[in-house]
Amino acid sequence: MPLADVSGEEGMGAMLVDSHTHLLRLEVSPEEAVKGAAEAGVVAVVNVGTDIEDSQRGAELAAVLPNVYSTAGIHPHNAGTYTAADLEALAELSESPGIVALGEVGLDYYRSEWSGEVQRALFEDVISLANDTRLPLVIHSREAFADTMACLGSARVPIVLHCFEGGDREVREATERGYYVGLAGNVTYKGSETARVLRLIDEERMLVETDAPYLSPQPVRGEKNVPENVVHTAGFVAERLGMEDEELATLTTRNARNLFGLPLEV
Repeated sequence: MPLADVSGEEGMGAMLVDSHTHLLRLEVSPEEAVKGAAEAGVVAVVNVGTDIEDSQRGAELAAVLPNVYSTAGIHPHNAGTYTAADLEALAELSESPGIVALGEVGLDYYRSEWSGEVQRALFEDVISLANDTRLPLVIHSREAFADTMACLGSARVPIVLHCFEGGDREVREATERGYYVGLAGNVTYKGSETARVLRLIDEERMLVETDAPYLSPQPVRGEKNVPENVVHTAGFVAERLGMEDEELATLTTRNARNLFGLPLEV
């Protein structure tokens, strides 16, 4: 499959997967975003659901857009409005073609208006559903690492810690548990603790993502993020690890394939 060189990222002409993005929140249409990503060498995009409606629309996108896959989840910001019917809806969505994981779900002690107890109740229910469906879990954790890891002790499925933020201790614990680590645009920011410990991350568990429209990487910081910008984060990580861009792209694309079961030849 021929891949175009990426403007602004010298040498980044390899396959990449944006392992976490929000196509339904972009200022451009999902179709335009996917087209731009493909032109930049992004061979697959994982669209992430944050509530039932969002997840249902994501499943529809995955059914009609090439190289788009989706997840079904309930973000901790929505924990207080969660009902038993929502869990049933997630279970139904988990059987939809193109749904490759449950999430994002987790704990947010920084911004969520809901108590930790309310968030944990939702989190534990979705972990249980993941164990039943055998789907991977996409985890949101902000200023809640210890409690997040405690809850995940009951999970029996692959885990990705999306938009990973942490230092030596957090990386070592994630590595010991065999969790995947999603690196977003914030790793490129000055003073990033995660950037300092990149070499501690298990290469077989490393992913790159945008979390678009949020967390634009440093070269485009201040602009609304889009999936094609994953090339900037990938280029930064490759440089820090002393890898060729193509090596990092192949590595992270293989990891995304293995985690989500994507039909990619790597």
